[in-house]
Amino acid sequence: MALKSTRYRRVEPAALNRRAVPRHEVTVSSASLKRSGNKSIVATLLDISIYGCRFEADAVFQEGEKVTVTVNKQVPVKATLVWQKTKQAGCRFADALDTEIVRTLTLAS
Repeated sequence: MALKSTRYRRVEPAALNRRAVPRHEVTVSSASLKRSGNKSIVATLLDISIYGCRFEADAVFQEGEKVTVTVNKQVPVKATLVWQKTKQAGCRFADALDTEIVRTLTLAS
């Protein structure tokens, strides 16, 4: 049971964007995802930050699934899937990307 003094405490509205760093919108159709031991899945990168990305692909993923993300045939990046809704999914990179890679991708789109 809540204390009477805390029951009516004002609560600030939730932030719409809780990310520590901004995501940059991109449209890169030359992205691919590879599951362990499986063939690459063609994907379109929709947005990216140094910590993760959102993509669109014709595949079903599970939260927590480990994948390798490759964009524009650059160095593959290990990531973990954190959500999926219809054809879109989001992943968090195991290690933060170099800011120059993100800059290159945002300028190319």
